[in-house]
This record gives sequence, C-alpha cells and structure tokens, in this order.
Amino acid sequence: MKKKYKSLSVNLIVPGIIMIALMTTVISCKKTDFTRSASPIESFAENDNAIIVVPVGSQTALRQSHASEKYNTFYGPQVQMGNGHIRTWVNITHSGKPLAIGVEMNGGALTNLPQDPTDFAAATFTLKLHQKAKAVTPFDHAVVDWNVHGHEPDGIYDVPHFDFHFYKISVDAQMAIPPYDVDSTGFNVPIPAGYMPPVYVKIPGGVPQMGSHWFDPTSPEWQGGGFTSTFIYGTYNGHVIFDEPMITLATLQSGNTIKKDFPQPEFFDPANNYYPTQYSIWKNAANGRHYVSLNNMVWR
Repeated sequence: MKKKYKSLSVNLIVPGIIMIALMTTVISCKKTDFTRSASPIESFAENDNAIIVVPVGSQTALRQSHASEKYNTFYGPQVQMGNGHIRTWVNITHSGKPLAIGVEMNGGALTNLPQDPTDFAAATFTLKLHQKAKAVTPFDHAVVDWNVHGHEPDGIYDVPHFDFHFYKISVDAQMAIPPYDVDSTGFNVPIPAGYMPPVYVKIPGGVPQMGSHWFDPTSPEWQGGGFTSTFIYGTYNGHVIFDEPMITLATLQSGNTIKKDFPQPEFFDPANNYYPTQYSIWKNAANGRHYVSLNNMVWR
C-alpha cells in the first residue's frame, strides 16, 4: 500500500491576530497487523448486540424529542485496533428514523496503538456501515485515523488524537482522490453558496484520498483554549464529502461525557436525508466501552 502524508497550511485573520497554521494528518489503506503486546485482544462477542444510547447529562438516554420511541441498533463488522476492536453502529426507530450513528471502541482498542508516526497504514482503520445505516443516513463508510504525535500546528493539534471521518462517498471514490500536486482540479472546484457554514475556513491545498479540509476558527483551540475535540468538514469536486469529529486520546480515556453542537450549512447534498447537528463522546462504565456519535438527526 502507498503511504500518504498530509501537510496543510492556512493563513487566518482572527480578530487582531494573524495565524499561519500547518495541519498534518495521515491517510492510507487499512492495516491491522501492527506489533501486538502480550495482552489478549479484546473482541466483541458475535451475539453482543447491546443497545447503544446517546447520554444526556449524567443519565443514559436518547437525546431526541421522541426518546420514548422504540428503536433497534445495527452494527457494522468489527475491525482490530490496538488490543481491542472497533465497529460502527446506528440507532433506528421502528418508524425508520435514525437517532444517532457512530463508532464503538472496547477498552482494549485504546491500548497498544501504533507508535511509529511514519507507519500511516497501521494507523488507519476503514469501517463499514450496516446497510440499514446507509439507507437512512447520507453516510457510506467511516475511517478512523490515529495520530500518535498529533500534527501541526505546534501548540494546537500536536497531541495524540483520532480523526473520525464519516464519508458520504464510496471507498473507491475516496481512494481515487489524487495528490493535490498531481491534479488539483477537484480540490479547487468551488462549493456552491450555502453548502458550508459561513464561519468555516478552507485550508489551502488538499489531501490524497481525503479531499480539502474546512475548520471553525472560533473553536476553543484557536482562541487560546486547549484542544480536546473539534469538528471538521471535508470537500472534493464541489461537494461536502465527509463530517469529521477530531478527538484527543486523553479526552476518550477520561471517560467524560461531551456533547457539542456544530455549525450547520443552509443547504445539504444529497437533500432529503437525515443529517446530524451534534457530536457526542462518552464511556459506558458498565462495559468499559468508548463511544463517538453523530446525533440529533434532522431531516434536510
């Protein structure tokens, strides 16, 4: 597999401050045969279909106006990460509405992670969605990227963290995105007005097998606060192709419950689908598993 390296730069003007940011991350094909420790690999049992719910406050409940509706949880196949496994999931009501979509990680998944920052293949995990998730949301698959030393800019994103990409395009279409310096055409196609939140800023250039990245300069990490989690949009060929919560390892390990609304565009592509308006992070103390979700789905 080819190794991919992302180097992105941007000039920002934040009230009274000129920022120059270089953002680096990684992309490649999934690889799970990295060096293992003597610890056993924690796996999800084949009949393990415990219902996943999005926490509200200190209680475990659905953060939905129809919280009393009955629903089912559908899982994608598990993939090894560290000394554990990860998989996607979606909650769908009996009336067919998605409540949340996300990634589940058992406790071992956050241990014995790849430590070689140049082995990008070992740190990239491609996750399939259940067919029912693809039928009721705009998403096709997810990719989790582990950044052992974080990436530039120094003092912002240079801490160990994960990028949780939820793609709206197929794996084949994602993998076909070329390096920017080979063919910049698709990266430079303008996004039609209204399809990106006004506050978001595009990082110049682009990343092979990802696309262009857009971020919110009003996020805490750009205003003197520390980076714990943030939300990125991705585009290519004039379309928004992924939603990306970016979360530090320390935040996941803390077990703290975090719920954040993220800026919304005026228009959506494809239309007539359910889109998330919030991402959530939490740990289930009963089973020791960690969760990241896109939730508070709204028909667009």
